[in-house]
Amino acid sequence: MLGNLSDLLGALGALVVALSPVVVWFVARRQKTRAQQLRIGWQIESDRQSTGALVYNESKFPMQQLVVTVTCGTWGRTFRRDVAVLKAQDTHLWPTGDVHGAGTESAEKSSHDTDPHKVHATFRSGKGYWLRDERKVERVRSLVLWAEATRATTLERYFGRRSNFRRTYNLAVKVQRFERTEALEAAFEQVAESGRPPSGYEMPDIVAGPHDWMGRVVAEEWAAKPQFSPEGLARMSRTALDAFTHDESLHAIPYVLDSVALIRNDALAGGVMPETFDELLTTGAETLRRHGIDDGVPVALQVGEPDDRGNAGDPYHLWPLFTSVGGSFFGRHSETPGDTARWRDDFVAGFVKLAELGKGHGGPLDPAVGRAESLPLFLEGKAPFLICSSRALASIRKRGMRVTVRTVPPLGPRPAVPFVSVYGFYLNRRAKNLPAAQDLLTTYLSIPDAGEDLNAIQQLVPTQEEAMTTVAETDPVLAPYVEQCRRGTPMPTAPEMRKAWQLLGRAEYDLLAGNDDPREIAEKTADAGSDLLHT
Repeated sequence: MLGNLSDLLGALGALVVALSPVVVWFVARRQKTRAQQLRIGWQIESDRQSTGALVYNESKFPMQQLVVTVTCGTWGRTFRRDVAVLKAQDTHLWPTGDVHGAGTESAEKSSHDTDPHKVHATFRSGKGYWLRDERKVERVRSLVLWAEATRATTLERYFGRRSNFRRTYNLAVKVQRFERTEALEAAFEQVAESGRPPSGYEMPDIVAGPHDWMGRVVAEEWAAKPQFSPEGLARMSRTALDAFTHDESLHAIPYVLDSVALIRNDALAGGVMPETFDELLTTGAETLRRHGIDDGVPVALQVGEPDDRGNAGDPYHLWPLFTSVGGSFFGRHSETPGDTARWRDDFVAGFVKLAELGKGHGGPLDPAVGRAESLPLFLEGKAPFLICSSRALASIRKRGMRVTVRTVPPLGPRPAVPFVSVYGFYLNRRAKNLPAAQDLLTTYLSIPDAGEDLNAIQQLVPTQEEAMTTVAETDPVLAPYVEQCRRGTPMPTAPEMRKAWQLLGRAEYDLLAGNDDPREIAEKTADAGSDLLHT
């Protein structure tokens, strides 16, 4: 009897296994049939109010999170409208006047309405995410995202199986990592030029990169321009958007901001935070003496010796001090940008003042301390203060250290204005899933929850204004970074940015190391930077 039952169960199991592919095929077919019942196109009628992009849900089920995009052949522009839900048997008409901007002279020309207009939409139907144009419908099952290794770790969780993004869209994001940002940039360049990714990598839909790539990205047309809804744009940080804007067009989707701030180890030092950099150095030195720390430094500030790629120094972390003594990025963002003699004099004087801080001139800053050394000095209790970006916070939290964070105090009489770096998602213009990547990320990343989700994974400054406010109110450690990101200056994005950065970094190192006369180094750097950037 038991033998017969076992045989029966075995037969049923084999039948289930045999039928599984058929069931999967049937379900997939039914889902696609339902998605095909979304009809879209450019409708032309005798009156303008009935002419425009038409979307009709012919099915018996609602379609959700629609993003309707119209490409105008005459203007060479795209326009976007978001529709939260399109009910069964319901129609949505986007009139031509609203598409092109009612009231404009060109929009009022009825002959323009009959010109070519392409319409496509992305949407959720059932458990799938779909792309529909006027000819076909395709399910989008996954996207490929490239990122530098440390950011890839965070993004794998952010878009992972248990993430809110995955629960919302039921779409996988495959994150492929590069060990260095320079290698990632080179791979992106290769894809843009040849359409072929490096060996071992898939063609990316999205590339996570810094906004200072922008000069090359725009000049060499690496990326497609993302299209936000007006409501979505209004929810984003103006600083973040400005960083990725060139000629009034947005070129990437910002997802995280960063800057530098002053961090104090409360186990070593206490009381009121220093209000000037001189006070910081005095307090730091007294703290080391009081605790008998002979091999420490008053403040850990990364500079770094020259490497085999031509990099030295770290102007990003030194920038608040430089601006407080009158420095500028070769005249850009200075108080007198059009006055070459004035910004050059301030630039040189600022660098000469910074040189006094260097070990080569008897000062406390050791230029040999780079990225790999500065944070360990602080974590190991050998530096009561640290000037660093928010990358330090994860390690500090892991150690269980009690810290106080404030904005960087000025070295000179002017405000200490930091650079703000912004990371964003560039849309590969050659991507197979370009419309889906654009619509998904611009929709999801414009909601405050998306920023708070990212911050829950790692202490980072989000790019949604509401999320920034929430983080600043609930996290006293990250709040000064939010303040710095709101009042700081986005890093420049000239195509020559890498060379300019190397120029500044090498000058910083040489000044602090005492390798030559400070004024001579500063003057040569000012001239070289001016020639490079044509300031």
